[in-house]
Amino acid sequence: MTAFHLEMDLDNMSKSQQAIANYVMGALQQIPYCTEEDISLAVGVSTATVSRFWRTIGFANLKAFKKHLLQNEHATPARKMKQILNKMEHEEADVVSEMLDIASANIEVTSKRVGRESFYKAVEAIHAARTVYVFGTGAAVSLIELIRFRLNRINVRVDGMAGSGSELLESLVHAGPDDVVLMFGFVRRSPELTVLLENARTGGYTTVLVTDLLVSDMLEQSDLVLQVDRGELEGFHSMAAPVALMDALSVAVTKRRGEQALQQLDRLHTLRKKYASLLPK
Repeated sequence: MTAFHLEMDLDNMSKSQQAIANYVMGALQQIPYCTEEDISLAVGVSTATVSRFWRTIGFANLKAFKKHLLQNEHATPARKMKQILNKMEHEEADVVSEMLDIASANIEVTSKRVGRESFYKAVEAIHAARTVYVFGTGAAVSLIELIRFRLNRINVRVDGMAGSGSELLESLVHAGPDDVVLMFGFVRRSPELTVLLENARTGGYTTVLVTDLLVSDMLEQSDLVLQVDRGELEGFHSMAAPVALMDALSVAVTKRRGEQALQQLDRLHTLRKKYASLLPK
């Protein structure tokens, strides 16, 4: 069986099929225990429509899709690493070149995938925000630190949010209409992302979702979406493209703030020179 990817032909899907895809991608852990009747009731479509859906994503039927999920154990870390290592089995394999080629391909796809209108709207929202709250888990924590480092330098207030549990609410309670919540949502929807999106209705803050998902109900629920490519669903997930996107976002915000940002960077340089002997770089 061929590997399952998120590269679905959404343009050729009916609205019912897109609804099924949204449900399935948001409930991968439950699908092995669902019947087609369960899915049809959850989505609000006929059982026959659900039955026909599987062929649109490359599977003979629901049973084949379930088998695929169970065999791959929802893409465990060990399985992802094994897949990337299998590509470099021969002794002459140049790991540096292989990994950089993969990163380059991810960045190229991301460049085509990121909607420029959404990108510049995100830049404007961040520029105007009182506070930019940033949420992410796992490897995305590195992105939080990166964007906080870049934006704090030009006097944009950035507040990293807790990655899990009720501690998230300690930051969320302060987010309001003048703020932006920048969210990294990779692989699947988490309970925390659900809370951030649902609370936006009452909190009034602008939500910016950075995701590798092409099919998810989060795409419609977020104010702005920036889609990146991190590799195959079951493969090694590179952070090269998200990092490049955060660099692009920080440069664009700096450009938008103009002289104000440059003056802030000059003040930083002056402080560095003043205290170079006490605080060496």
